[in-house]
Amino acid sequence: MALKVNEAWLMGYDVPMERNKNNVDYSGIKGIIPIPEMRKVPLLGAVACGKPIYKEENEWISLPADIKADFCLRCEGDSMIDARINDGDIVFIKACPEVENGQIAAVSIDNEVTLKRVFYYPEKNKLVLYPENKAYEPFVYMNEELNDIRILGKAVVFLSKAK
Repeated sequence: MALKVNEAWLMGYDVPMERNKNNVDYSGIKGIIPIPEMRKVPLLGAVACGKPIYKEENEWISLPADIKADFCLRCEGDSMIDARINDGDIVFIKACPEVENGQIAAVSIDNEVTLKRVFYYPEKNKLVLYPENKAYEPFVYMNEELNDIRILGKAVVFLSKAK
């Protein structure tokens, strides 16, 4: 950028030497993947992938601007490993008070947060939170127990450090 020339031209590709005023178009160059436009969302804390926890953090995490997420949480535990969500992963959440049955969501239970697959049965006034690990039993809440539970939002994407 300091030389005001096209970076691909400097690397020896057959492209114009002049830098495009906007962004350089690398789409025709084999092996170069353009970086998407990025934005930051707040990392609000940790989410349990196991027993609900509360942990505050004050950090911002970048993600592509076209991903609709309002905040993110750092996963702790192994209850979601069969959904490929591991301890230490970052899960991005789109804030919403309800999710469809079968979606993975961040759920607040007595002001502590857990990440689970959600199934709500209004005719039975029953909420079941399923882990994605056969070693764990689902959490089942009914009637008055539902008063202290709220959906924070649905998981839209996760960032994994796993290889």
